[in-house]
Amino acid sequence: MAGIGLGGILVIIGVILAIAGHLWWGIIVALVGLVAFGGFAKGKWY
Repeated sequence: MAGIGLGGILVIIGVILAIAGHLWWGIIVALVGLVAFGGFAKGKWY
């Protein structure tokens, strides 16, 4: 999966939720993915 870990997957799910109309759920899921798992790529902060 080209360096995308669990955090990246959570961020993508959060963006999809936000676009689908669940804005607050999307923001919460994306923030959890960024804070808890360090963003998209391992070792790099996004």
